[in-house]
Amino acid sequence: MQRVFITGVASGLGLALAQRFLAAGDTVGGCDLGSAPAGLPVGIDYRSADVCDAEAMTHAIRDFADRHGGLDVVVANAGINMPKARVPDFGLARRVIEVNVIGVLNTLAPAIAIMQSRGQGRLVVPGSIAGLNGLPGVAGYGASKAAVMNLCESLAVDLREDGIAVTMVAPGFIDTPLVRENRHPMPFLMSPEAAAARIHRAIRRGRTRDVFPWPLALLSAVLQRLPRSWYRWIARVSPLRFR
Repeated sequence: MQRVFITGVASGLGLALAQRFLAAGDTVGGCDLGSAPAGLPVGIDYRSADVCDAEAMTHAIRDFADRHGGLDVVVANAGINMPKARVPDFGLARRVIEVNVIGVLNTLAPAIAIMQSRGQGRLVVPGSIAGLNGLPGVAGYGASKAAVMNLCESLAVDLREDGIAVTMVAPGFIDTPLVRENRHPMPFLMSPEAAAARIHRAIRRGRTRDVFPWPLALLSAVLQRLPRSWYRWIARVSPLRFR
């Protein structure tokens, strides 16, 4: 049995992950904005906390660990998106960076301290295929995901000697409010439940990095290896381009 804390647990991917861990017999806690929503599964030790508030996150995670005798897995899932635009709303972009990057730091800091004291644990951070290449119309969101994916790679190296493992997942399109306003094709769109099953499997198998679904992972890998002038031409004519 693992003790698992998930941010953004009230809906979407966070809720689906919580249900997956509960089904496996794990102790699950988490946080989100506001009081626990109606219909939150029984068994989730819920707390109201904003990931942008470092003090609140430290209190929430330490309280969960104290109540349940430790912390084995933390999933820094909470994140937001912004409308696609050729020129981003930089005010919104700052908010995206605050939630998607600073919120991850605020989640990982107390979790790492607890795990170091026990000599074991796993950090799980969802990145995105949008963080692998500069996709059209998502400058703010893509930058936030590129940042946390780089962060995870560094932590996977730096924390190994402390017994702390890192799993970075980079999914494609997941059917959550983050993507429902997109006005372009979303190939290989996954349900939150399907994505949660894939992420849960990556955690169980001890994966450090899991990019999925595989057709988008393969395409992203190919695009990363192209001369950047070639890639930018492809991006300009892509059906994903904001118009």
